[in-house]
Amino acid sequence: MRAAVLQAERDGGRLDPPMLAILDEAANVCKIQDLPDLYSHLGSRGVIPITILQSYRQGQRVWGETGMDALWSAATIKLIGSGIDDADFADKLSRLAGDHEVQTLSVSTSASGKSSSVSMRQERVLPADAIRALPKGSALLLATGIRPALLNLKPWYREPDADRLGAASKKATAAITERALAKAPSGRDQYGPAA
Repeated sequence: MRAAVLQAERDGGRLDPPMLAILDEAANVCKIQDLPDLYSHLGSRGVIPITILQSYRQGQRVWGETGMDALWSAATIKLIGSGIDDADFADKLSRLAGDHEVQTLSVSTSASGKSSSVSMRQERVLPADAIRALPKGSALLLATGIRPALLNLKPWYREPDADRLGAASKKATAAITERALAKAPSGRDQYGPAA
């Protein structure tokens, strides 16, 4: 990512096309301590970080509460899958999804007859218990500038191009593994100093 930022600066400020930096298992495998501080800076340089965590608390364990809040706030697109068992986080997501007005009809009976009235009340669009109960294969999308959305995910391995995608993934994984194994004991390899 740092090399990409240097290249962006040589190219006038931004990479064109942008580079995706996919940080899978970011709290376990690639614990980049200053990631929360880098997040918005990277985006402004055309380096788009995609950070994948198993839970919000896992991120707090690595970057602290302030760091995880900064990372969360800087991310313009958030995709939350099923399996949320953290009540506080589920409530936070519910608040982010917002409220909507619901009509309530009240009917009363008195000596003079029956009367009815309609009142409005606020209700959560997606209560915390509904977030906790998201079925596998669905996700909550929170993106800057749009209303929250519930998505049905389409697994790549069920798509018509699954064989081609699987072969490309296997080839890329083998190349990454080969480069990692080629690393010399001195801490340097053909790609420069060790991270």
